[in-house]
Amino acid sequence: MEIGSAAAMGDAGMQLVAGELRLSASDLVGHLSCHHLSVLDRAVAEGQLAKPTYWDPQLEVLRERGAVHERNFVQHLIDSGLETTQIDGVDISDAAVAATLRSMAAGTEVIVQGALRHGRWGGRADILRRVEKPSNLGAWSYEVLDTKLARETKAGTVLQLCLYSDLLERAQGLAPDHMHVVAPWSDFVPQTFRFADYAAYYRQAKRRFEQSLEQEDAPATYPDPTAHCDICRWYDACDHKRREDDHPSLIASVTKVQINEFAQHGAATMAGIAALALPLPWRPERGSVGSYHRVREQARVQVEARETGERKFEMLEIEPGFGLARLPE
Repeated sequence: MEIGSAAAMGDAGMQLVAGELRLSASDLVGHLSCHHLSVLDRAVAEGQLAKPTYWDPQLEVLRERGAVHERNFVQHLIDSGLETTQIDGVDISDAAVAATLRSMAAGTEVIVQGALRHGRWGGRADILRRVEKPSNLGAWSYEVLDTKLARETKAGTVLQLCLYSDLLERAQGLAPDHMHVVAPWSDFVPQTFRFADYAAYYRQAKRRFEQSLEQEDAPATYPDPTAHCDICRWYDACDHKRREDDHPSLIASVTKVQINEFAQHGAATMAGIAALALPLPWRPERGSVGSYHRVREQARVQVEARETGERKFEMLEIEPGFGLARLPE
């Protein structure tokens, strides 16, 4: 998941309000990154778990840089002579939504931190920018601009923009043509995406997420490591669970395919894989036998290091014509 301004915009995550789960862009993006994250967040919203305290100084620096970038972009718009209105607060309250709708109805050129909501979904967009295309508001309508630090716009950002564009459509009676991302290296020139190009995928992802929440009991999930782990508030809890279970994902460079293959043959822990005899008495359905032998040996080295409390490594034998040995002398 990309570090951006979702948290700052009031996308506080799943909340139970009057018996209904209120959802935001961060919930949708989080679900696509890790289904287990959604299960944990739902448990917090329903009062079954306490929200974890997770602080990472690097993430805090990135969040602050993101906030500075957003302020600089807003100042750029003001300096350009555009009429600008800031919606107070950080939550998606009735008052904030009403203030946003009033500003849209008035035709304000730039609305900062616009609060949008429809049904259980809500969010705060960095910028709502007026465009001269008729809608239910009048001779104008709005499109979403979001500020991000990343040099490349990621899928999570596009989904976030799609949700805000969807909410905008509900508010103005017209789907926005475009949605935009402004990065600090672009001299405030936005990168533009067509909403229609991504709307079908967004609606499918949203529908599947909502269907998973319609189950009375949360689905059984496991904290398999994902790229999202690096910025997740549940990292410590999930890492503890994997270590407690001696999960094979602890083996360096192992893949999920290999983990599943070993489990099918009765080796569902790192210690279990390390104890397998070589050569393996079975052929894997996917991947080479040699790659599974290497995983088994890596597991053995890690288990031995854990049991002895000493750092352990083994030098691989040089194979002619392989790796660096292929370089000319």
